[in-house]
Amino acid sequence: MKRLNAKSEIRNLFFRSWQGLCHWSFRFENCLGFRNQRLEFYRIVVIFFFNLVLFCASKQNGITIVFDAPPLNLDPHLRKEIVTISILSNIYETLLSFDANMKMEPGLAEYWERIDSLRWRFYLGNGIKFHNGKILSSEDVLYSLYRPLNIQESEYATYRDYLDTVLIEDKDRFIIKLKKPYPLLLYDLATIFIVPENFQPEMASPCGTGPYYFFKMEGQRIGLRYFSDYRTDVAIKEIQFLFVSEPQKRIELLRKRQADIVTFIPLDLLDDLKRSGQVVATPGVATRYLEMDLRKFPYSKREFRQAINLALNRERIVKEVYHGYAAPANQFIPQGLFGFDYTLPLFLYNPDSAKKIIKRLGPLPEIELDFALVRAFIGAAIIDDLKNAGIKVKANPLSADKFWQKIEHKKSSFYLIGSVPTSNEGITTLKNTLHTYLPQKGLGMQNQTGYSNLRVDSLIEETVQISDLKKATRLLIEAQRILLRDLPKIPVVWEKEIYGTSERIDWTPRLDEKIIVKEIKLRK
Repeated sequence: MKRLNAKSEIRNLFFRSWQGLCHWSFRFENCLGFRNQRLEFYRIVVIFFFNLVLFCASKQNGITIVFDAPPLNLDPHLRKEIVTISILSNIYETLLSFDANMKMEPGLAEYWERIDSLRWRFYLGNGIKFHNGKILSSEDVLYSLYRPLNIQESEYATYRDYLDTVLIEDKDRFIIKLKKPYPLLLYDLATIFIVPENFQPEMASPCGTGPYYFFKMEGQRIGLRYFSDYRTDVAIKEIQFLFVSEPQKRIELLRKRQADIVTFIPLDLLDDLKRSGQVVATPGVATRYLEMDLRKFPYSKREFRQAINLALNRERIVKEVYHGYAAPANQFIPQGLFGFDYTLPLFLYNPDSAKKIIKRLGPLPEIELDFALVRAFIGAAIIDDLKNAGIKVKANPLSADKFWQKIEHKKSSFYLIGSVPTSNEGITTLKNTLHTYLPQKGLGMQNQTGYSNLRVDSLIEETVQISDLKKATRLLIEAQRILLRDLPKIPVVWEKEIYGTSERIDWTPRLDEKIIVKEIKLRK
């Protein structure tokens, strides 16, 4: 039996339907005498079937990706949250980039060279176009690098204290001059999206140089299409991002073949996921933390935070809750990143010691743990451990959008949250999340806890100003030892992110958990 591919089937459907409609219209006009309407009838039919073919083709070459919540913002220089970054990374590009294994590679800059300890020269690729037709130039880079520095709440302004100026040599070549040595410049540049000069995201649709351009946002969906002037071809021509808060509904979309990738699937639904599609997972670099507002009692007490840490049975959580899709966390830098301390032991599990600390602290108020419903499986396990250590706590599960609203507006005092590294070094993690919040210097931009330790600040600032990696390692080790004593937030596990995928695609998840659609292939 001859097998037809999808294109042949669409073509045959078109011609069979066309022949049938022609026969029908001929009989129709002969019976009713509507010969003068024949041309108009055919015109309508042609338009209908042309759109039908386009629709079928787009369905064939398009994919649907389902997240649990919409992006926090579509401004490319504001938030470093994984859904936001994933969507924007398909629209915008950076001067340098990381591959799926976090190895640095060229991006919009074809190559670069270090002139001296304070100056770097970069060379842009030729003829790169923005989605509005503008050709990329050094002026666009200058504008894009300075824009985050003018947004006080930007989480991208990490280089604020180091950037001196951007010197334009010509349209494709520029020099970045620093105020002082800064070994993380290239890592920072690999996160800054480049936009057209004078582009204002709040006034216009997203506009980058990436393989996909923004074409619609309707309710709980965002649509992207392939940019025909992009430098290389891609397998996927259209992307539909859906935002569905209920994990069971995300799995149902996969089962009904209405989705190709579903994300943030809790482990208690793993069996359902296996019955509905393929299961893939990232390596374990995403960290699940307990964060708290250190300005409020009892979280302001270091002994109370230590009691929480002692109460956590991480081995049980990994085995019984994650079914092996995680590892116990024992520090703030995940394994595989520069700065990870291989000499540190696992955290001690000792609920009896935790009980003694709680008793010594005297009467304590009942605390409330906020967590997204999608993380209810680990939230419940943590609450059981805390109660077992004599800590009065109640659960407050929230839908993903309500959870993030509460975090964004700093309305939560105690919550379960995840963090995914955006580079392959741990200095940035400490600088962004555990340094004192100093927005004027781009430091502590993701410090939600209110933690401040001058010695930790000094160690972090010294680390980012030296090029001796051995010395930087020693400084990071000292900083982590202080942090593990203070426990401004509590690392629980390093977890793998679980995805469900359709049989239509070939895809290996990235270490940083971003979904870069040009890396996805369609199966033939």
